[in-house]
Amino acid sequence: MHVLDPSDPAFARDPYPYYARLRAQGPATRVALANGSYAWLVTGYEHTRAVLADPRFSNVPPQAAGRPKPDSPAQRARACLARHMLNSDAPDHTRLRRLASAAFAPRRVNALGPRIEKLADGLVTELAMRLERDGRPVDLVDAFAFPLPVLVIGEVLGVPEDDRDDLRKWTYCVGSPANALPASAVDEAWTRLHAYFTGLIGQKRREPGKDLFSALVHDTAEGGLDDGELLAMAFLLLFAGYETTMNLLASATLLLLTHPGELAAARRDPGRWQAVVEEALRHASPLEATTWRRTTQEVDLGGGTVIPAGASVLGVLAAANRDPAHFPKPDAFRPDRYLPSADGTRAAPHTAFGHGPHFCVGSRLARLEAVVALPLLFDALPGLRLAGDPTDFPYRPGLLVRGPRRLPVRLP
Repeated sequence: MHVLDPSDPAFARDPYPYYARLRAQGPATRVALANGSYAWLVTGYEHTRAVLADPRFSNVPPQAAGRPKPDSPAQRARACLARHMLNSDAPDHTRLRRLASAAFAPRRVNALGPRIEKLADGLVTELAMRLERDGRPVDLVDAFAFPLPVLVIGEVLGVPEDDRDDLRKWTYCVGSPANALPASAVDEAWTRLHAYFTGLIGQKRREPGKDLFSALVHDTAEGGLDDGELLAMAFLLLFAGYETTMNLLASATLLLLTHPGELAAARRDPGRWQAVVEEALRHASPLEATTWRRTTQEVDLGGGTVIPAGASVLGVLAAANRDPAHFPKPDAFRPDRYLPSADGTRAAPHTAFGHGPHFCVGSRLARLEAVVALPLLFDALPGLRLAGDPTDFPYRPGLLVRGPRRLPVRLP
């Protein structure tokens, strides 16, 4: 049996041929992982959506999941921060999601449009000055794709701007696959995150503002959140609030710079930008897979595939979005598929934000940031070019999030 190593740079750069082979084998395939465990990977569009909506696939991690870890401050911090709503089922999940959803209601998200535009314009102006002044390549991830969603989610949640670099470093460590980084670095990151959010929540208790953290700290409806749930919610909303959008902005920029015809079409017709964003979400899913599921009983997926009770299961969103049964020429970047056709039909909805009860609560915000920021970037820098061979650009390792780690760009 082939061993899947999510930290392998070659796999991280292009996992799609591997997923296509798994998809051809049936609804789900049992795979050996580099950490010594086994998991069932679901790679087809229909079966992935079915699994994500099926209560027989629990989001609650088993107590003995993964390698045994000795008790330590880092392990206790990790266990506390892992109590978020992605690791829960109803009714706990329903309660936690209700408390978080208010901040991402359509009216509130749409009202952020002018602020997003102002923040993006400032970053683009600074990027242009650096490119023109220094004449050297600039990493678009560090200069644009990362700071924009961090600034936006920081304002929504009430996280000080000065803390963003440390938070990025820590969340990168804890989101990386096993063996990708030294254990000491990962342990330190979990401990630092726990201490940071403990301090932030204490501050919101003393000096509440109009941000979401303040609201969550002081919300007593349905019992509110206990201290552990507050810490976990803080970690989840910050991590999810920038990781997905950062990867979307970076991947969409890379796709447009390697498909100049599509970029030119979008610049001629601003009405195409929404389709560009949807196709970038499908083609380069910023969430490679869901969080882990566990079967609470034996599940027959059909086609002779039976997953036993207690099995670890992963719905691979990036693979589902390349399923040729639902997306013709799935490996091609074709924004036209998300434009209305003459007969009124459109492409199947992608799974980039998941499906079912755990559908991403911040999906509207991520889309809005991309639709606002990408036209600003390319209008301000029409001569933007890649500084290097895109096949050499490193990608984020792991099975959870996907996007370029660095994206060097230059001007002619």
